Amino acid sequence: MNDDKIWDVFISHASEDKESFVRPLAIALGALGASVWFDEFSLCLGDSLARSIDRGIAKSRFGLVVLSPAFLAKPWPEYELQGLVAREIGEDRVLLPVWHGVTRKQVLAFSPSLADKVALETTGVDAADVAIRLLREIRPDLYARHPRAELERIASGQAMRELQEEIERAQDELGVTREELSQYRCSFCGAELISMIHAPTDPEENDWDIRESFACGYQTFAGFTERPCPKDPRFPSFADYDLQIREMGKKETHWRWQCYPQPKTDMARRLHLPTGYGRTREEAEKYVRDAYDKYARGAT
Repeated sequence: MNDDKIWDVFISHASEDKESFVRPLAIALGALGASVWFDEFSLCLGDSLARSIDRGIAKSRFGLVVLSPAFLAKPWPEYELQGLVAREIGEDRVLLPVWHGVTRKQVLAFSPSLADKVALETTGVDAADVAIRLLREIRPDLYARHPRAELERIASGQAMRELQEEIERAQDELGVTREELSQYRCSFCGAELISMIHAPTDPEENDWDIRESFACGYQTFAGFTERPCPKDPRFPSFADYDLQIREMGKKETHWRWQCYPQPKTDMARRLHLPTGYGRTREEAEKYVRDAYDKYARGAT
């Protein structure tokens, strides 16, 4: 991570909510032009998870907290929350809560100060709609740049789908070969492009480049591999991680054990695996192994 970069928003979340809500939210915010500190986008090049999260909090203008039943039950997201709350003591409106399947009573029991803050609720809306509402708060300049209908088109991925349709029409009508369109598919397995986001390559935002994400999980930015394709010969093996397992102590009533996968190679650092938690040592380790197996199969 570039130490000089200032992010628009840091997303604190539980891993259980990543697939269904947080990743689509982060992608939608990025498509709208916001710079997002989200572990899969920003944890890379060997920094420890704790130091990276500390910098994510310190270097972000806003902290977005996705409060869900899983978040309230897990100890690690609570660590992130403590840092955000500490910042809010000296800064106004840093913390932005999103209530994802939780009630006021649940939030009140977890954090009375959070329960008193105006929050976005996800009931009846999708990640793209939440992203547009958040954009109005964190980047009003970007929000004002487009009509609401255009923001919805961008955030929902319709613009990317239209690009895919244009590519297919070009192939059908103009006789363009698959080789000529190879830049729109994963170069290792041929998986389709699912998002293309313009993002700054420097803290001053003078130079911009493209971040591409493919259905297999392959992700590039400015031609650099941020996350490898499972078919890449350099894709890390599970042995490329040193599993650091520790007992968290009796005060942690929900999870007793933590398993942190420490990458030992460059490619292992690019395939970020989540920290595993469990009631037993074996359960915590299995969580990490299951996450690796999922990425190795090509799930995103």
